[in-house]
Amino acid sequence: MKTSVKAGLLFGIIWIILVLIAYLLGYSVDFFIVSELINLFLLLGAIFTGLYLTKKENNYETVNAIEDFKIAMQSGIVYTILITGFVYLYHSQIDESIKESITNDRIAAIHEKIPNEETYIKDIQAVDDKWTNKSFDDFIENQEDQTRTFVGEFFTSFFHLMILFMFSLFYSFFVTIVIRKIILRQ
Repeated sequence: MKTSVKAGLLFGIIWIILVLIAYLLGYSVDFFIVSELINLFLLLGAIFTGLYLTKKENNYETVNAIEDFKIAMQSGIVYTILITGFVYLYHSQIDESIKESITNDRIAAIHEKIPNEETYIKDIQAVDDKWTNKSFDDFIENQEDQTRTFVGEFFTSFFHLMILFMFSLFYSFFVTIVIRKIILRQ
């Protein structure tokens, strides 16, 4: 197995272990935002480690920048795929408390934002015909459904895939420049 692939797997497993520890300790909802920041840091670590160890393995052989970029992307893509698969599994099978917490926060924000429910639903009915025969409770149910779809396991994992892929591109480019120009002075 390539060193760059091993680096992606190793750093991905580290993040998975951290998330599972937070879940087992009961801090999954509180740890959610922090875990995403750690996720990005570990992605950078995987890309840097994968490229640097591969360069070291090849006795710091001078190759063109595209080859180094491809090696860096291997670590990033392996990490991204591993994390995306885990995120889908985690949110669908292991822990649904994050979805419920975000949904409840969204509904509480709607109730806070709308002081007079009767006036608000009448305003909506005047603008949009689909709400003509519906109540404020129907509106709240619609908002809950939209929020659950947005924070559902498929959308969450797809969001992770897109974000991690974009950061893999950026980090790979950045790490390639740093390793070539600053560390190895090539």
